[in-house]
Amino acid sequence: MLPDYLSSRRNKSVPILVIEDNEDHQLLINYSLKAKMPRATPVFAHTAQEALSHLQFTCTDSKAFPQLVFLDLFLPNLFEGWKLLTDLKKHYPLLPIVVLSSSKDIDIIRQAYELGAHSFLSKPSSLDDWESTFRTLNEYWFDIISLPSHSN
Repeated sequence: MLPDYLSSRRNKSVPILVIEDNEDHQLLINYSLKAKMPRATPVFAHTAQEALSHLQFTCTDSKAFPQLVFLDLFLPNLFEGWKLLTDLKKHYPLLPIVVLSSSKDIDIIRQAYELGAHSFLSKPSSLDDWESTFRTLNEYWFDIISLPSHSN
């Protein structure tokens, strides 16, 4: 039996911001989140501006402010992704950011880490791989590590 503090942690809903402009990838991510990260409560943003607006709107509400961000760097181009990653780290330095990208370019991966990404994942190519990736993300981000609390 789990101690109360761990049991309540495992049942707590966790707000997640998913910044992805590809609607097919949004569907795959949403499905995989529901199937493999059931505590995640995703909000989807199609653009950098939508993401920043959501963060500004929720920054005073600890129950709605995302505890984790999944960021596609190509929004629709890499320049906008770099700018958004830089803005996120400047204004929300404790917000964990997982980059999801179709690119496997080592220079892009290096740059993402240099700009403050906490993880860089190549987008899976099949539904089974998406589910496996999100099962692993669930274990790591929700069961192994401790996420920082957002404070105003």
